[in-house]
Amino acid sequence: FINQERKLEATRMVVPLGCTYTPLKERLDLPELCYEPVLCSRASCKAVLNPLCQVDYRAKLWVCNFCLQRNPFPPHYQGITEQHQPAELIPNFSTIEYTVNRGAPTPLIYLFVVDTCVEEEDLQALKETLQMSLSLIPQNALVGLISFGKMVLVHELGAEGISKAFVFRGNKELNGKQIQEFLNLTPGAHASNTSNKFLQPLSKCDMSISDLLEELQPDPWPVATGKR
Repeated sequence: FINQERKLEATRMVVPLGCTYTPLKERLDLPELCYEPVLCSRASCKAVLNPLCQVDYRAKLWVCNFCLQRNPFPPHYQGITEQHQPAELIPNFSTIEYTVNRGAPTPLIYLFVVDTCVEEEDLQALKETLQMSLSLIPQNALVGLISFGKMVLVHELGAEGISKAFVFRGNKELNGKQIQEFLNLTPGAHASNTSNKFLQPLSKCDMSISDLLEELQPDPWPVATGKR
């Protein structure tokens, strides 16, 4: 992200800017806030209040640093001052964890999408890494598997004793509604529905997804130059 005030500096950059994030990394120095985050009011933005936002303490307004939308602070922020800032505006707290109560939490979903157009040794290394990652995923998390090469395979996890998958041609474009019909999915169905044969709790399918990963083979179809 490049701040609007630094556009000139951005034009002089010769090396692309990148950021590395580690999802779910445990950090003991993160502040934990037990209330809802303050979001930008613009429907197409919804960025979270952070130390890079401009703040008008007198008018109790803040300017989103992503879309420049002016937003009023919620009523319980009316007592803030430059000397009495909420945690979201403290520079040292650029990363924050929010703990909010919104009823029963939705299980985490891990959908593995595996490219099989690789050399056999590269695919083997990838499979070993994915197998290791399964041991780090919470047992109540939902997992799924899609593999793709010339064909796209959406693997079933509920099948017992046999490997089953829905196969789609890679050169045929389908819209979301068509894919739902082919997979017999109900629009709007909750992802945690246990009848979903493509997403299952890891505790119920750890052996089957491990076997499916082990069975993956390099795509047998030749790859045209420049099409990888």
